[in-house]
Amino acid sequence: MFLLRLLGFNTGPIRAIESAGLHLGWGWAGLVLTLLVMLPIAWFTYRCEGKNIPVAMRRRLLSLRLVWVLLLALLLTGPVLVISGWIPQKNRLAVMLDTSRSMSIKFQGESRLDRVKKLFNKGFVKKIEDKTGIFPEVFSFADNVSPVSRQEVEQFNFAAEGNQTDISGALRNLMGNLGEGSLLGVIMLTDGVSTTGENPLTALSNMRTPIYFVAPGADGEAPDLALHLPKPPALGYLNSSVRVRGEVSLHRLATSAVEVTITRDGKPFTTAIASFAADTGRAPFAFSIPCDTEGSFRFEMTIPGVADELTADNNSAGFLLKVVRERLNVLALSGRPTWDMKFIGNALSTDPNARLTHWVRIRDDRWVCSRDFKPERAVSALNLSDDLKNADVVVLNGMPHSFLQPVEAELIKRLEAGSIGMLVLPSGQTFAELGYAGTEIGARLPVNIGDELWRGNPGNMVLPSSETPYNFLRLVDDPIQNLEFFATLPKFDGLYEYSGLKPGAEILIGSTVRGASDLLPFMLQSRAGQGHVIMLAGGPVWPLGFRLVPTDRGISPFSAMVVNMFKWLANRREDAQISLELPSSRGYVGQATSVRVWVLDSKNQLQTNAQVAITVRDEKNNANTVQCIETSERGCYEAAFVPAFRGLHRIEAEARYQGRELGRTIGEMLVEMPTAEFDEPIIKEAMLRQLASETGGLFATDADAEKIIAAIDSVPGQKLESRSLDLRDSWLLLLVLLLLPMAEWYLRRTGGLS
Repeated sequence: MFLLRLLGFNTGPIRAIESAGLHLGWGWAGLVLTLLVMLPIAWFTYRCEGKNIPVAMRRRLLSLRLVWVLLLALLLTGPVLVISGWIPQKNRLAVMLDTSRSMSIKFQGESRLDRVKKLFNKGFVKKIEDKTGIFPEVFSFADNVSPVSRQEVEQFNFAAEGNQTDISGALRNLMGNLGEGSLLGVIMLTDGVSTTGENPLTALSNMRTPIYFVAPGADGEAPDLALHLPKPPALGYLNSSVRVRGEVSLHRLATSAVEVTITRDGKPFTTAIASFAADTGRAPFAFSIPCDTEGSFRFEMTIPGVADELTADNNSAGFLLKVVRERLNVLALSGRPTWDMKFIGNALSTDPNARLTHWVRIRDDRWVCSRDFKPERAVSALNLSDDLKNADVVVLNGMPHSFLQPVEAELIKRLEAGSIGMLVLPSGQTFAELGYAGTEIGARLPVNIGDELWRGNPGNMVLPSSETPYNFLRLVDDPIQNLEFFATLPKFDGLYEYSGLKPGAEILIGSTVRGASDLLPFMLQSRAGQGHVIMLAGGPVWPLGFRLVPTDRGISPFSAMVVNMFKWLANRREDAQISLELPSSRGYVGQATSVRVWVLDSKNQLQTNAQVAITVRDEKNNANTVQCIETSERGCYEAAFVPAFRGLHRIEAEARYQGRELGRTIGEMLVEMPTAEFDEPIIKEAMLRQLASETGGLFATDADAEKIIAAIDSVPGQKLESRSLDLRDSWLLLLVLLLLPMAEWYLRRTGGLS
């Protein structure tokens, strides 16, 4: 050992050397070839002395030179000294305590964690220390693995609050921190309920450390009835139905059928029956939800409990269903054929989710309807009841009021409720001539229609502000360029001038045409209740000249403007430029939920480099704002949040680009307490026995925990370890290599030689 230390060799924990060996990087053949080259040179230089030298002196000089040549040749061939020896393994023990929610399951008033507490109070850890001489390192595990102090072990202040368990991940985490080679064994007190991560039987099959499992109770100690809802629907479409499928499982319980009670928004909705076949522990059930009303609905399903049941937490499940219109339905009513509706129809055809129904009056007793440019047979009378029922936006294009009287009340009702929007286009007739003066529809227009004056001066459109809050008016990303772009649009023929705007009305687009006192507006908007009304005061609105716009952008920006304007009128502002993507309408307390936000610019193109944030608000009005990170997918931004309370959560996403707002969207999520720990609440005795057997450990219940203590090997093991040293790094050999020539020089000087 002393010589090895002189060579600079650190044997580390090796106490008894088993073997030692010298390995050459060039091999022994390389050493021989090196000597065949170096020895003749050394011999020749020695023989060139040319003087009579005493035999003793000659032998000493020759020996020094040969040793120096041998040592130099050895170092040139890359010598490595390898020492192998036995080291004692470190005596460390680990005790892992499961604190997931499944440990709160009670039997006869006593939870599984209470049984573990009893075991600890009887001195379980102290007995392990007495047997092995080692105080084990204690850890709790559920969502994470956490070390536990000796004081916490004595006080046993643990709560079964973990939402999920990863047995294989917890053991790998422990081995990585303590070192698998240093552990005599791991004692895991758990019920074997593993709800996330890999299958322990697969992940731990190659583990060399013995795992000893202590189960708090016996398999099948009590009956249980559980409700499973794996993939609840999140979205339904109006005038359709949604099919919901679930499953009921039972354990140590005999029954032929279980009734599932379903409520919607807290009110009874329907029931379903799960019928069990012979010798089966699972039974499916299903029911349909008719989507006859728009909105968000909360559904809850429950099954009855049984006496002495393992847990009642798995007897209910819920989900949130949002019913929306599948398409954007536009109903257009024209007093005569116009190019305006032709352009609007072409623009809507660019969106696959938009549908246009267009009624055109040929004469008073002759009407033609086209649906998505497919004309139908002409009819003599106009019947709008069915089309108005499904419409999201109504377009009035020179339509006489007399034909709207049968549906006026329904139209105003839906407009004020916000379930429909209205676009009013100009025509060759005034509102007075069309009969709107003093009507309910006329009262919802943004202008006073008592006096109308046509000014036939051509003009250009002008945006009132570069920072317009309306996304459909942002045809170009840069605000200044957007102003200039509107100014380059083709001139319109003229404008109607009105006596004044109504309170609350807003000018969306101005003009260069001057009226009696000021520049006249081109596009105005107002609100009727929760619905939106847009009116155009001049025209023709969409002339063929749009195709001759002096720009290389083509007609697509105007098509996007029309589609987004209709979505805004239909109160679908989130569909215009920003949309929210939730993995499910259901989340769980304490578990991260990922949210994706898709952002588009004003031309319906995916927007990069936007600033996106989500705000999550629970039923207690607690708000939490999280910034989204841009993903590798263009226009997609992602964030995650962890809900702290159960109940309905409102999620609002906001997107900004270069300081201006692109849009907002709102979604909802129903957050429940996680039930994964209770889906199969029985103790997994078979799995724990197999894992213990494959790792060289043992399985026992808490009543037989003494078997675990007796099975632990208290004798420290040994492990063969090897260490190596590159002799070229040895300071001693390098010193000898320098001293040998110096010794020869000294002998030559004292002997009178050159």
